[in-house]
Amino acid sequence: MLRFTTREDNGVLVVAFEATDENVGEWQTTHRDLLYRLIETRPDGRVALDLSDVNYLASSEIGFLVTIKRRLDRRQGRLVLFGVGPYIQEIFQTMNLVKILDIAPDFTQALARLGDGKAGK
Repeated sequence: MLRFTTREDNGVLVVAFEATDENVGEWQTTHRDLLYRLIETRPDGRVALDLSDVNYLASSEIGFLVTIKRRLDRRQGRLVLFGVGPYIQEIFQTMNLVKILDIAPDFTQALARLGDGKAGK
């Protein structure tokens, strides 16, 4: 299961994920919906996802990340992942997700890829 916190940095919504062993099904569903709404209603569609504290992703969690990407794409937003460990990077490679997910090595480069928000996508 994934938990997450959010913060803003230079207009970019930064979502930090953290793996947990807790059974947080209802909590997670509610918070996923809240995150989807937050992403879809923010005037600035730039989002950085921090996976630094995640060593494993279940298929439902990968689906969650792809859904975030699709929702941002629909509103001409931009998503960059960072802090992706070697195991998860390998999963993304195997699933061919590296073709649709923008993955930066660290937060600084993620922010650079997201730019200042004025140029659009």
